[in-house]
Amino acid sequence: MTRLAAIFIATTATTATTATTAALVAGTSVPRVQSPDGQLAARLVIDAVATDSRGTPVMDLKPDEIEVWIGHFRVPIENLTAVTPGDERSGRLVVLLMDDVTLPQQSVPRARDVARRFVTRMTPGDRMAIVMLNGGTTESTDDRSRLFKTIDGYNQRATGVSRLDDLGAHVLETIGDLSRQLAEGSDQRRTIVAIGSGWLLDRPVPPPSAGHDVLPEWISAMRMLSLSNTNVYVIDPSGVGAARADAGENGFARETGGHAFLNTNDLNAAADRIMRESANYYLIGVGSPPVGGSGLRELDVKTVRRGVTIRARRAIH
Repeated sequence: MTRLAAIFIATTATTATTATTAALVAGTSVPRVQSPDGQLAARLVIDAVATDSRGTPVMDLKPDEIEVWIGHFRVPIENLTAVTPGDERSGRLVVLLMDDVTLPQQSVPRARDVARRFVTRMTPGDRMAIVMLNGGTTESTDDRSRLFKTIDGYNQRATGVSRLDDLGAHVLETIGDLSRQLAEGSDQRRTIVAIGSGWLLDRPVPPPSAGHDVLPEWISAMRMLSLSNTNVYVIDPSGVGAARADAGENGFARETGGHAFLNTNDLNAAADRIMRESANYYLIGVGSPPVGGSGLRELDVKTVRRGVTIRARRAIH
């Protein structure tokens, strides 16, 4: 699924709430996206990550070095905030979504290892939750021993879901519901890390011949990810030559402002980069142009500084 195939489609579909994720974050609520008169809020906050050619965060960009386009409109930047470790927003909220449905059994130990890496990289103020794709969740916590225990119990489980369209819809509904649970009304960036089969997690929309159209689930998930400032990263622990998908510009993770780590053996480096990006990012405040409606709008964030790449989600509500 490429962004242009669905980005301008308006829909009123909502993400189904599942019992699996209902208790993810106690006391959370859906972000307020309407003004008192019931209209959509005029101000938008966009989160973005800027890196140099080595993948090191670049945190000194100025507003005149960034361009924000919504639809065909270039919108002025009203404020630019660089969030770095030690900032009041720097406490990370990370959800590990573990694929216990399709990941080959031989890759399960590597999946456990990279999940444990995320836990070891937690710092004071961070909270983490672990969700199994086939059911089961922990509330967000900073208790490493509790997280390690959940990871140690992770394994491949039997499931009756096998059709590609049903699997894709389940992934999208789960991610959309997680985003809803993560929404707390602040601008803080939130991260979902899906660990498992890249052909499913980064390509949840199968070809039309594979079954029913899951585009409504895709749009609903993208809407909730945008509203909650949540980004998706994908790690396929299968290793070089074993993953059935290639990382690219049109994967689901990239659409959300994240990244897919596929066909790589350096899983620790992938985890380290994700944790680094979740603590070093920009919040870009812009006015909302009079385009779109109740659906998604195309978003393009660029930087004019040479040698720097900026990455943000490709659709915004």
